[in-house]
Formats: sequence, structure tokens, C-alpha cells
Amino acid sequence: MRLLRGSHVFAPAELGAQDILIGGGRILTVGADLSAAAALAGLVRVETLPPGRLIPGLIDQHVHFIGGGEGDGPDARMPELGFEAFVSAGITTAVGLLGSEIEAKTLPLLLRKAHELDRAGLTTFIYTGAMALPAPFLTQSVRSDIMLVDKVIGAKSAIAERAFPNLDFAAFATLAGSLVQAKAMSGKASVLHLHVGRLANGLAPLFDLVEKIDFPPSQAVPTHVNRAPDVSPVFEQGVRFAKAGGTIDFTCCLGPRDGLPAGVDPVEAVLRALEAGVPAERITLSSDAGVAVPDGRGGFRAVSPAILFRDLLRLTTEGGLNWPQALAFVTVNVARVLGLSDRKGAIAPGMDADLALVGADGRVVWTMAAGRVVFDARTITRETVH
Repeated sequence: MRLLRGSHVFAPAELGAQDILIGGGRILTVGADLSAAAALAGLVRVETLPPGRLIPGLIDQHVHFIGGGEGDGPDARMPELGFEAFVSAGITTAVGLLGSEIEAKTLPLLLRKAHELDRAGLTTFIYTGAMALPAPFLTQSVRSDIMLVDKVIGAKSAIAERAFPNLDFAAFATLAGSLVQAKAMSGKASVLHLHVGRLANGLAPLFDLVEKIDFPPSQAVPTHVNRAPDVSPVFEQGVRFAKAGGTIDFTCCLGPRDGLPAGVDPVEAVLRALEAGVPAERITLSSDAGVAVPDGRGGFRAVSPAILFRDLLRLTTEGGLNWPQALAFVTVNVARVLGLSDRKGAIAPGMDADLALVGADGRVVWTMAAGRVVFDARTITRETVH
């Protein structure tokens, strides 16, 4: 067991100075002074952390584990992402998906990469399916993927995308129906994770699902909702969808800061959504890490997972939100969407011991995943799995 002391805890609620007792990869208890409890338990390793904010490990629900960018041509095909890129940014849980290419970058390859990252210490899941319909799958169907493959947590599809218009509503409804079945049979969230492109219909196909087949809004997460209003109606539609019980996801790299002027800066998008009356618990952020964005020199660069922590910090420094408010968009809200609220997204007894320490300079200096230190900027080492 391990006793962590000395840090100011945001669970995401601000708890102040707290001790955290950890055992078996889980948080056993949280309290102002657990030294007596630790002494009774015995065999406890006590670690005093440097001053800083101790936060839950971040959850990124949209990552190209095996690289993305294929839609911009051969020069934009990005490489696979490495473990350190996640944990050095405080990310302890991530969901992988396919991009535009399914010929060379396949679901089996994505699943293998998810296992590789998991063995290193990251909690990983994947979406089955892809941009195109009918959706590809690993086993016999999307439904059986979710039921039989532990790491499959839902399915990806696309709407309002010129390269994958998916105009056959029957095929789209069939996919959605299979997810409703999978949720009932597996107990998983079986989320419909939707890439939303720039076509003028925006979220119209999603609204049709809700209206025509009674698809639960809470089971769908449209992403890339922070497109500029002169490009797409999706932001205003997203506000309506969130008010109707859905969750909308803003993409960190979609905006002028990262060379994509067709998007609204994610910090601005969050503030606009809140001002429009969207419940805070219906908003999430994701990185789209591994995808290609312009590098400013006529080429492309891969988006880093660190962009998620960057925009979490910006929500506090530029957006005026407090830490509990900002943290929710990348912790508890995402955990709820993915059906992981019983173990991810918060610092509380019974939760996975996924933690990140933010130093006074606004950098992640230490990360723990499932009770194991996986990043320490002070030593540049991590504990190995025995």
C-alpha cells in the first residue's frame, strides 16, 4: 500500500490538503490525516508529494492510437502514438478509433495497439466501426464486438462528412439499433461516437435517430461540434442536442491556434455553450491526438495528446473557470458518457488510483495510473509492472 501526502486535492471538487491511501491499484480512503490508519494497516509506503494540485487522471475519448490524417493524403499519414505522450500530460485513460483509412489501418491493428498501451500502464478502450457505413467490425457484428471484446466500448460513425456522407438512413439506424441491443446485453455504455463533418445537414441525421427510432440522446456523443458557424450549423444544433439530454464533444485541435481556422477555439466553445444554457455536465473535451494538422511550413504535424491538458489549463487561465469546473470536462463527464463512473474520473474511495500532480508552473510533474507511478518529471522514470 501507499500513502500520498502533501498535495491540494481536486476530486474534481476542491477538497484541500488531503492524504490518499492506495492499495491494489484503487483508492482505499481519502482524509485530512491518514497516518493513524496507515500505521494500523502496516506495510505502507509513505510518499510526500511536492506542492501542487492533485487531480484525477484525465480521460481522452477520441484518440488515433495508430495515427490519423489519411484524409489529407499520403504526406499526412501520422505515426502511432507512444505511451509517454499520454502520461506526461496526465492522461490515464484513452479511447482509440480509426480515421479515414480502413484498408491498411484496421480494427485488429487498433486493438493490438490498445493492448500495447494498456500493458505499459494506460487504461485503453476502442470504438469498433469507422467513418463509413456499413460499419466494419472485429467479430461477427458491431453488437458482438461490444459483447465479446472487453476493450470495445462503443462504435464510431460519421455524419455530415463529404467523404463519407452515409446518406442511407436505414444503415445508420441499423447501427444505432445494434448499439441499443449491445448496451442491454453487455451492460457497457455502447456509445455512438459521431464524427461530424462540415456538410450543411450537421446533426440532422442524429436528430432523426432520436425522433424516428427513439434512440436515447444520452447514448450518442457527436464530436467536432466546435466548428465555426460560417462553416457548419453544428454548434447551434449541438446546443439543442445537449439540452435534450445528449452530450457534445469539443475537439482541442479544431481552431485557429492549431492551424484549423474552420473551427472555434475549444475554450471559447465551452464558454459559448455554457452561456447558451447547456448544462455543464453535458460538455466534454477530447484531443483528436494522432491526427494531422498544418505545421505552418506547408506540411503536417501530428496532434499530441498533451493538447488535452493544455486546454484544461487554458479553461482556468483564459476562460475564467475554476479547477473543479474545468476538470469535469475531461474527467467525470467523460467517465459518465463511457460508462466508467464507478472507477474513473474522480478521486474517491473505490476509484482507480489514477492521479496527476500539476505543479505551480502549470505543468504535469507526476502521474499515477492504477496505483503505479508512470511519469515523474523529477526522475524521468516510471515504476515497472511486476
